[in-house]
Amino acid sequence: MMGTSQKRFELEFKEHPEYLHARISAPYIDYSMAMSYLSEVMSECANRRCKRLLLERDIPDMMPEDELFKSMDYLVSLDSGGTRIAFLNPHTSVAEALQHIVDYGAGRGGVYRYFQDFDEAEAWLLEDET
Repeated sequence: MMGTSQKRFELEFKEHPEYLHARISAPYIDYSMAMSYLSEVMSECANRRCKRLLLERDIPDMMPEDELFKSMDYLVSLDSGGTRIAFLNPHTSVAEALQHIVDYGAGRGGVYRYFQDFDEAEAWLLEDET
């Protein structure tokens, strides 16, 4: 019998000279999927020693609020190196909730910002961190 570890999302990485671009796509999201892809993305950042990440979230769905907060707490705990993360979201249906959770993560110590425009996300990501 096959296990339930089969991925229900697609995760792609593109390396740029100054940052890593990770793109997660799925028709929906649940807590186990979030834990899986966040772990994979942060592991990839650690392996490449990257300190700047453009995390593109192509998921037109949000988890229940309590799971959303738990997943952001988890990301902050994984991000001990202070990775600068630009969250890019093309879906206006989840924009407000995603903006709120990114702000929450920033308030917990993450160097995080929310964007709906790729060029703005990239410009912020490449700013000097002075």
